[in-house]
Amino acid sequence: MATYNYVASDRSGSTRRGTINAANSHEAAEAIRGKGLVPVNINAARSAGGSVAVRTTGPSGEVKQGRLAAGGAVAAKDMGIFTSQLGTMLNAGLSITKALDIQCKQLGSKRLRMITDDLKKKVESGLPLSTAMDNYPGVFSTLYTAMVRSGEASGNLGNSLLKMATFLEREAELKRKIKSATSYPLIVITASVLIVIGLFIFVLPQFVGFLKALNVPLPFPTRMTLAMSNFLVHRWYVLLVIVAVIFFGVRAWFRTPQGIHWKDTTALRMPVIGPLVLKTSMARFTDTLATLFGAGVPLISCLEMVGGTMGNTIVSATIDRVVESIKSGAALSAAMAETQFFTPMVIQMTAVGEESGSLETMLGKVATFYEAEVDSATDSLTSAINPILMIVVGGMIGWVLVSLYLPIFMMAGGIS
Repeated sequence: MATYNYVASDRSGSTRRGTINAANSHEAAEAIRGKGLVPVNINAARSAGGSVAVRTTGPSGEVKQGRLAAGGAVAAKDMGIFTSQLGTMLNAGLSITKALDIQCKQLGSKRLRMITDDLKKKVESGLPLSTAMDNYPGVFSTLYTAMVRSGEASGNLGNSLLKMATFLEREAELKRKIKSATSYPLIVITASVLIVIGLFIFVLPQFVGFLKALNVPLPFPTRMTLAMSNFLVHRWYVLLVIVAVIFFGVRAWFRTPQGIHWKDTTALRMPVIGPLVLKTSMARFTDTLATLFGAGVPLISCLEMVGGTMGNTIVSATIDRVVESIKSGAALSAAMAETQFFTPMVIQMTAVGEESGSLETMLGKVATFYEAEVDSATDSLTSAINPILMIVVGGMIGWVLVSLYLPIFMMAGGIS
């Protein structure tokens, strides 16, 4: 038997230190968990009076941490791998510091490795992992740290991290589907506009001399097309300035409260797009709520965090109204029904979950259903957009061709 010094967290998140006798570090970790504690750091004692070394961060370390924290988000794929591996190692009996140390050596993202190394140092000094993660809000969201904090309090951090890893994977897949559905029409329209501009700049000027040589009055469509071609050839910079002003002006307006409200409202009311946004909101709402609630986070806290992850101010404001109703004593399903926003299926399944005590399970089933609905909606969106794009592209190219051939047809008619 060997003596081990340990640092652990209790259910309230407070740090506990002590010694324990065990055959190895794995058994020591199990014994610590048996006391209702979450092992943070376990080291073999050098002597009976051995203690855990506490590291402090100097000014240079604070500057380094500030740079890391200000660096923005980490790729979703890297975060999923980090979370899954960390949860697996903790469930295998490794201490948090040992698991973080292994992560420092194998993570592909250099920035995430540096952040993980800083987390390890803070955990070794006695801080809970969730508190250490709070220093990196751009990397670990409030939802993420809430899951970790809940796992620390329940003594089941490994499973909480695995749940979070699964959630991150589903969230990344949902975003990928939405991005795929919306990027396709933008790419097609952009390519079509560039092709038409190329025709106006490089092709149409070659026909000017030929059309003038016909000695027939040019019809209005032809004169308009040639005027546009001449403008693009000789005054292209004016168009560039106009486009830039419109682009940056619209982007600035969309960052104002009025612009954000208009954009989010329009997204929900648009045909084809609106149902997709609604189904995406239902999928994200139920999945996030099920993940947090299943990890032991209080319902009010769950809803407050879910509201901040929806990406639509109208949906977030609706969830805020649900929170206020619950604080006034209403049940979750009743509060959702009052808003007239949530679909009947979400409300009914929530009510069943409340009555049966299986809210997490019911919400998870609804999330799975709406994720499938998002798949179907994205396919429908693509099917609806394809003919519209064909009409728009065909109309632009057809206008150019008709403009070029009209004078020829008029001359042929005059000859006959």
